[in-house]
Amino acid sequence: MRQRKHSWTNSIKNFFVSWLICSFIFGLLFTFIYIQHKESEKASVQGMAERVLVDLESQLDTVDDFLRQSESIDTRCTDDTVRHMRQFVFKNPAVSEIGVVTPRGDLICNSFGVLSKPMYLSEPLKKRGLRYHGPIISEFLQVPAFVLARTRHDGFEVNALLPTDWINDTLHLRKYKELDFVAVVDTETGVPVFLQGQYSLPLNHTVFPLSRSTEIEGRFDDQTQKYLYIKPFKNVPRLAVVVGKSAKYLGMPNPLWLLVLCLLYLASWVGLVLVLNHYDKRLLSSRTLLLDAIYRSELFNVYQPLVNAQNQKIKGVEVLIRWMHPLEGELGPAYFVPEAERDGTILELSLYQIDLALRDLKPILANNNNFKVSFNVNGFLLMCPSYIRKLCEAKAVFNNLTIELTERDVLSEAKIKLILKELVDLGIEIAIDDFGTGYSGLQYLQSFPIDLLKIDQSFVASIGLDNLQSPVLNAVIEMAEKLDKKLIAEGVETAQQADYLFDRGVVVHQGWHYYKALNISELKRAL
Repeated sequence: MRQRKHSWTNSIKNFFVSWLICSFIFGLLFTFIYIQHKESEKASVQGMAERVLVDLESQLDTVDDFLRQSESIDTRCTDDTVRHMRQFVFKNPAVSEIGVVTPRGDLICNSFGVLSKPMYLSEPLKKRGLRYHGPIISEFLQVPAFVLARTRHDGFEVNALLPTDWINDTLHLRKYKELDFVAVVDTETGVPVFLQGQYSLPLNHTVFPLSRSTEIEGRFDDQTQKYLYIKPFKNVPRLAVVVGKSAKYLGMPNPLWLLVLCLLYLASWVGLVLVLNHYDKRLLSSRTLLLDAIYRSELFNVYQPLVNAQNQKIKGVEVLIRWMHPLEGELGPAYFVPEAERDGTILELSLYQIDLALRDLKPILANNNNFKVSFNVNGFLLMCPSYIRKLCEAKAVFNNLTIELTERDVLSEAKIKLILKELVDLGIEIAIDDFGTGYSGLQYLQSFPIDLLKIDQSFVASIGLDNLQSPVLNAVIEMAEKLDKKLIAEGVETAQQADYLFDRGVVVHQGWHYYKALNISELKRAL
């Protein structure tokens, strides 16, 4: 019942954890897509404005070139002058009329011919450069026209009339269906000269007068969200193209993409829930199997003797755990201890190991009260109050009790230093296992209450061989002697290694040269 309840609790937890993870990841993904799509849409709007500019400016450039060349035409309106103006009108359908205006403001001739009576328009501006005015109604064609003009150095003005129908057709929204409006406006006032669509301007934002390209996104005076892009004409800076598009769905991707994204989100959510549930079941399964093995007494201790090389006597043991699996036979710790560390069962396993050792070794301790007993401990166990209590219980029985940690476990938690000092105060010896393979230093050896160093078997194996580890072994032995630390050599497998170590003052050995790990019966016989 408890396991089923735990399973349901984990399933609910996995459901919400998966939702949070997927929501976070897909939220970031959607934000990225939204921003990218929005920028793409803005670029598309700007591209449409550029198209309008290209279409209009190409014609305005042609007209401007003609007006520049008009500096050389005869202002007496000779037949050649009229013919020249008429030819330009015939070649350029966007131009309906060319006219010549005197410095007093009288139109004296146009591309249709010389006027019988000059027509007063207005005095040409003294400003140089291309300018516009209008739209006006052409006196000759009686159609609305847009006027481009230049004042010559002699004060005469030459102008060109462009029919507004041609410009409106260039701006027509049928070419730009995605836009709300397209307009050509005066950059000083913002008043549309030509307009297609519903023109509006942003609230609380001064746009005009304007001298450079501008983009604005916000609420407009028609109470809608819009994106606006304005770009002045290069040859007529007083004019600018303005395009606007609704910004309500500016960043929203295609509905098909949204559907695909939603399906991926749901699939990822479901997939992650299944993966987490599978992991929990596996974790629960491995934990249950190991706890069941403890309950059925399938786990047992073996004891690796610590031998005094001087008299060849066993002075203590390192306690190791084994599993007599009903199907796979005897399993070493590598098959189940890492899994126990991951799922937290290492605590129950270690408590059980100490209980077994207390039971197995009591008869031996009756004859040898100073018999050394050593347990492998990790940082997690030292942070568990129940394990510390069990160590204290074991210390009452094992007078010479040692715990072995790796360098990583010693340095992993600041609290461990305080715990180790408390254990040392209780008379428990602290040893560093596999010494020399981690990242120890003199400072940490001096600052932590470490009594004993176990030389890693890789250094012992280098004895008699010419490799890089050989000098390290001698350095470790020399350093331990200077720091007044006791030494135990692991992995002693040959007489040569035993003699080498003994000659350098390493008296306590552990390895197959003396004994393999023994069960309790074999240990009693060896003693």
